[in-house]
Order: sequence, then structure tokens, then C-alpha cells
Amino acid sequence: MPKSVPIPRRTLLGGAAAGLATVVGIEAATAADLPSGFPPGTSLYREVFRNWDGVVTTAPLWTCAPASSAALLDIVNWARTAGWRLRPRGFRHSWSPLTVADDATDQQTLLIDTTRRLTAMQMEGDNVRVQAGARMDTLFDFLHRQGRSLLAAPAPGDVSVGGVLAVGGHGSAIPAKDEAHGPGRSFGTMSNQVLEFRVIAWRDTTGQYAEQTISRSDPEAGALLTHLGRAFVTEVLLQTVPDYNLRCQSYTDIRTSELFADPSNVTSRSLTSLLDQAGRVGVIWYTFTDHPWVQVWTPAPTRPFWSRPTTGPYNFAFADNLPNPVPQLAGQLIAGMSWVAPAFGNAVLAATATGLTATLARDLWGPAKNAINFVKPTTLRVSAGSQAVVCRRADVQRVVHEFTEAFKARLSAYQARREFPVNSCVEIRITGIDDPADVATPGARVAELSPARPVDDRPDLDTVVWLDILTMPGTPHEFEFYAETEQFIRNNYASYAVVRPEWSKRWATTAAGAWTDDAAMRGPIPAAFPQWDSAWASLDRLDPHGVFSSALTTRLRG
Repeated sequence: MPKSVPIPRRTLLGGAAAGLATVVGIEAATAADLPSGFPPGTSLYREVFRNWDGVVTTAPLWTCAPASSAALLDIVNWARTAGWRLRPRGFRHSWSPLTVADDATDQQTLLIDTTRRLTAMQMEGDNVRVQAGARMDTLFDFLHRQGRSLLAAPAPGDVSVGGVLAVGGHGSAIPAKDEAHGPGRSFGTMSNQVLEFRVIAWRDTTGQYAEQTISRSDPEAGALLTHLGRAFVTEVLLQTVPDYNLRCQSYTDIRTSELFADPSNVTSRSLTSLLDQAGRVGVIWYTFTDHPWVQVWTPAPTRPFWSRPTTGPYNFAFADNLPNPVPQLAGQLIAGMSWVAPAFGNAVLAATATGLTATLARDLWGPAKNAINFVKPTTLRVSAGSQAVVCRRADVQRVVHEFTEAFKARLSAYQARREFPVNSCVEIRITGIDDPADVATPGARVAELSPARPVDDRPDLDTVVWLDILTMPGTPHEFEFYAETEQFIRNNYASYAVVRPEWSKRWATTAAGAWTDDAAMRGPIPAAFPQWDSAWASLDRLDPHGVFSSALTTRLRG
């Protein structure tokens, strides 16, 4: 299990040097070391797997990058007979150990790097067929050249399509008050954009694994839409929308008391009002400050007079080059001086406000892709724990008000004891649910394990509030704080919403660490997914030999 130990400063701040898009810790293989009977034609090497925040770091594991589906199938069928597990991996921009466990040394596990060769994409009418290893920002660029786009996607562009779909990755978008909404336009997770899969699955008739096509209307599709790495999806067909422009306005002058106001006291700048106006709002609330960085993305066919046009994504360059005293304070936090957290939060807020103004980035306009992808790989490497609250749109303000009030009170209680378990920020995103009616396929299956899955018999629960807490790994008392916050979220919203974990982040936390709460994995987590057992049964049928299983998915399966 993850340990609360300091992560080296170069890991947290190195960004490009630590680069998750590059191979880390490669060891060359000798002929004597090679796994017995491994199919010829694909090179093997040992690679250290290190996730985004460095909390999941393994011994060197065997790794390869097959050049074709045929080569991949040879490896899969070899693994089945040899008793090996295969773990597909993308750019490792994830927090939870769904790929491999921390400190893994299992030499019967082979990593399949999808990012080197499984990256092709092509249009099929207005839809796009894309392989699992393609980067999301590369996909956006490709679609833009075809006059197409996606409604929403995760802010980092250095994530693989397959990885995003495996965990129900999402952006921050719901329809504005009078915005069109219907088949072909889904405001849920990326998983709800899938029309068809190519997946490696077992065939009883041949006694081998083979690549198979599964339509969104097929019975097994529901489990594949958010499969948590328990399947090997090689490519997908995604629905797209006509390319469009977004105006991105950034605010640092809205107080938390107004943005997160009690529902009885909202203003035109409260979160629910901003959602009515634009539908696309993101909040970054630095710890120990009272003025969040609020981003509002508004569809705008033509450039507003005061908006600066964009020429590409990642338009907040200052976020990766924050001036003094931010680097010094970050270094002190990493060195264990947790009490500088309030000064760090306020310094980052000041630098953000100054940077937005100095770089003319408070009001931007351009193709949607340039606004959606704004987090670069060089950003600060922090740990993240997140829960998804599925609620009525009318209750969004209530959800964020109750959460932020409780968060402030809990943080203050820790501070009174001279403890500072959270030193980065809270991020709040708002999306729609994964409604299969939003998919341009008759009989589309629901994403059974998606955090944004619709709630049976509650069509009024049509919105998801994603509550994400970020802190530097190794911060003292972080696990206690996360565990208390998870328990609060589960209990507080039980009367009017449904709570589910955001799979790519921290969840099931106890004082011993994330993913250690076995009671949650047996109780409230499965209970939040009405087709929990049938989804895992589907994944077992596709892979009855457990070739694509991991330690964490085995625990979740029960």
C-alpha cells in the first residue's frame, strides 16, 4: 500500500525532466533474462512504472510496445499459457494503482506501452476511430483539422485515449440554460462518447484471445465503457461535434462567500448562476485563500472585442513558471515544513492573479481545443483524492456550499493543532451524467461502472459535481484528512444525492493510506453502482483467465 513518505523535489517540480510521456528507468534485457517462450519480433526491456505523483513506483518490470494487433495478440495468447498478466499502460497520468501496485516486483507482469505504436486515428463520417495509445491533445488537433471537436475532455492533454476511457475521465461542462442537448451531444464523461470498441477478448470456439468488435448496443459494452483496466481496448469509435470556439474568462476577484454561497443567498457570480450563463465552469481554490481561480468557458462563434485570440492549447504559461516566493515555499513544503501551507496558498493565488494579467490571459478566445487542454505535463506533481456527487442540477449550489463549509471547518481544526494536511488546492468540476440517450446509437448501453452513471429510478439526478482535493504526497496527516472528508461526503449527501469515487484519483482512504478501506470496497462503493456484479461478470467473460487483471481490480471484484 502507498506510504506517507516525502517525494523528491525533482519528482514534484521536474515536469519535463520526470516526464510521464517518456520512458523512466529503462534497463536493457539480456537473452538469458527473457521470459521463456516470449513471441519473437517484439523487443522487451525492463521499465520502472512511476505514476503522476510518484506514489506508485515499481521495481523494473518487463515492458514492450507491440507494432501491430497481430503481434499484440501473439503476446496475449503467450501470457495466457505462460501464466503472466498483461497491463496496458498509457502516459501514467493517474493517481490510483489500477495499472500496477506500489512497490510491485512481480516478474510475471508485463506492461504493454500503447503510446508508441497504437496511436492511429481516422475519420469515419463525422465520427473518429482512434487507437488507445493516442494522446488526447493530438486527437483534438486532428479533429480540429477535420472541422470537428469534442464537447468536453480532461484538462491535461498528455493522457491517452484508452486511459481516459478506462476510468471515466471527464472535463467540466453541462448545457447552459438555453443550450441544445440531445443525441450526439453528451455532457458526461468521455466514456459516453463511445460508439464502438475493438477489444481483445477470449473466444471459446478457438480457445484463444482475439480482437473483437463490440458495438455500444452490445450487452458487454456497458462494462467496457469504464473498465478500470480490467480489459484491453485497442481502439474506439467516438462521436464528435462540429468544431466550435470558446471564450475563456478567468476571475480571481470572486470571494468564496459569493461563489459558494448558501442557495438562499446566490448572486450573479455564484456558481449556479455562472453555470446557467455558460454551462462550463472550473474552480481552482488554493488552500487557505478566499478568492478562487474561476474559469468560465462560453461558446462564442466570433471573437469578443476584448478577448485575446489563442494559437494553441496550454495558454497559462505562468502556471508552470511561478515567481518567487512560490518555488521557495514549495521547496520548504517538500522538505517537511508543513506549516508554510497558508503562505504557499496565498503566494500561488497572488502569482496566478498577476500572471493572468501580465500574459493577457484573463479573456481568451479560440477553438475549443485551445481552452479545454490547459494543464501541461510540467505542472506541480500533487496527489489528488476525488469523489463524484450525482445530484439534481438545482442542488449544485447546495452541494458545493455544504462541501466548502465543511472543508474550511475541518482545515481550521487541523490548523489549530498546527497540522496542515492539504497544501495545494480544491478543484471543482461540473458535468452531466452518462446518459445513453445522448449517444447517437439506438439501444446504447449505460456505462455501468462510470462515476457519472445515471441513477436508476431517479432521472432528476442529472448532474455530477466532482470534488477534488490536492496536496503534495507525503504531507503529514494527509490520509486522516482524506478519510474524514470521504466519510463526510458519503454521509452528508446520502439523503438527496449519490456518491461515487473518481477512479483515477485517491478513494477508499483510511489513516493507513488510500485504497485501504476494505469496508468501503465491500459496502458503499459497490452499492452506488446498481449493475456492479453484472459489470464484473461481463469483464470476467471477456477475460476468463485474468490476463488483464490487477491487484486492485481483483480486490474490487471481491
